Amino acid sequence: MIRMDKPVTAIARVSTLDSSKHVLIAEGLLLLHHFLCVLESGSGFAKEKACVVLHSLSFTKENARAIEARCGISSLLEIYEAGTPNSQAIAAGVLRNVASFADTRNNFIEEDAISVLQTLSVLAQDYSIACLSNLVRASDDLKLLIARKGAIVV
Repeated sequence: MIRMDKPVTAIARVSTLDSSKHVLIAEGLLLLHHFLCVLESGSGFAKEKACVVLHSLSFTKENARAIEARCGISSLLEIYEAGTPNSQAIAAGVLRNVASFADTRNNFIEEDAISVLQTLSVLAQDYSIACLSNLVRASDDLKLLIARKGAIVV
């Protein structure tokens, strides 16, 4: 396995700078594939840094749909369940952003994201609640499903 820690860390640093975000977003679809691969097979450190980049990229509908279509939701949920508290919070932030687009919400149900998001870690709590809130926006079926699972609905 090729070590991706250094390149992923470098791009993660750039993604947190407001002056550079527009460049990453413009190249978002090209970058997404690589960072989703890191989520699946990178080290724990590289996965956390990949989440930082995906968080910056997941604000656009096109990128959110690409994350959803390439199994990014399941990878992010795995990090949310088993990652460090910091990586859990960042993964929850990406999930919140992806859930804000109606096109991506069905995949959250298929991945049983509601059950996972109910297990609130301290750092991820705000993002988890925001993600659940985005999921129920304009969907009575999802509100009912979340209520049945006992999740908090804001």
